[in-house]
Amino acid sequence: MSAPPLDAWTEFRPLPLLRNPHVQTILGLYLPGGGLRQPTRRHILRLPDGDALVLHDTTPPGWRDGDRVALLVHGLTGSHASPHVRRLAARLPELGVRAVRLDLRGAGLGLPLARGFYHAGRSEDVRAALHELHRRAPASPIALVGLSLGGALALRTAGEADRFPLPGVDRVLALGPPLDLVRCIALLERPGNRLYELHFASRLVRDARLRQRCFPDLPPLALPRRLGVRLFDDLYTAPRCGFAGVLDYYQRASSQHLVPRIAVPTLIVTARDDPFIAVEPFEELRGQLPEHVVLRILPHGGHLGFLGWDGAGGVRWAERRVAEWVAR
Repeated sequence: MSAPPLDAWTEFRPLPLLRNPHVQTILGLYLPGGGLRQPTRRHILRLPDGDALVLHDTTPPGWRDGDRVALLVHGLTGSHASPHVRRLAARLPELGVRAVRLDLRGAGLGLPLARGFYHAGRSEDVRAALHELHRRAPASPIALVGLSLGGALALRTAGEADRFPLPGVDRVLALGPPLDLVRCIALLERPGNRLYELHFASRLVRDARLRQRCFPDLPPLALPRRLGVRLFDDLYTAPRCGFAGVLDYYQRASSQHLVPRIAVPTLIVTARDDPFIAVEPFEELRGQLPEHVVLRILPHGGHLGFLGWDGAGGVRWAERRVAEWVAR
C-alpha cells in the first residue's frame, strides 16, 4: 500500500518573532481560527461494559458511502471541542472529508455517560469508534488522526491491528504524540513547564470530581489539594484502571514499541522544541520503521503550534498540511 504524498512536509519556518516554543504552544491553541460551517450530528456509541462514547459527525454536502472519513482523537483533558480538533473538523469537510470527532471515554459530552475514563493505553475505545464508522460507511476509507495523547492512542491502535484488525483504516497521522510517558512526564515536571502541569492537573481533578457527582457510588475521591499529573495518575488513574502503580501505567501504556508494527501508511510529526513531548523516543525509532511509516522531527513548532505561513494566506502551517494529507 502506497503512502499519500509527503512533499508538503518540508521544514517548518515559524512566523517572525514566534520562534519560542512556549509562544507557539499557547498561541497555537488559543489564537482564533475558523469555525465549523457544516452541521454536526451526535451519535452515542454504547460499549459492552455499559459505558458510552460520543461521536460528533460533520458531513460535507454530497458526501456518500465510499468517500473518505476521518476520525479525530483529542489529547489529555481535551474533547471534541478542543480548538485544534475543531479547526481540523472545519477544514476537512471543505476537502470533501467527513470529519468525526471522538469524545474519549469520560471526556466532553461523554463524561456523564461513562463510569470509566480514558487513558493512554485505552485503545479499545478508539477501535470501537473505528468499527462504528466502518459499520455506518463500509465502502469508505478511514483516516485515523490523533493529536497529542490522541496521537499516541492512534499509533497504539494501529500497532495492535495485527491482533485487532481495523477494517477500512488506510492511513494514520499522529501530531505531537507522547511516545514514552515516563520521559514525557519528567519533562512536564520541569520548573519551566509548571504552568502546563497546573493546567493539566487542575482539569484532571475537575473531571474526576464531575464524574463522582454523576456516579456517586464510585469509590470515594481522596485527592490532595495540590498535586501534579504524576501524583494524580498514581492516586487515581493507575488504581482505577487496573495498573499496579503510576510507573506500571506509564510503561505499559506507552506506544513507542508498537510503532514499528504499524502496517498502513502513517505519518508522525513532532517538534524538537516541544516543551513536554520528549524527542528521544522518536530518534530511537529511526532505522526501525518500515517504509510506509514516515517520521518528521521538525526543529520548531512547540506543542501542536506550528504557526507559520501555510502557503495559502493562513498561519496554521501544520493544520493545513494535516487536512490535505488526510484528504489525498
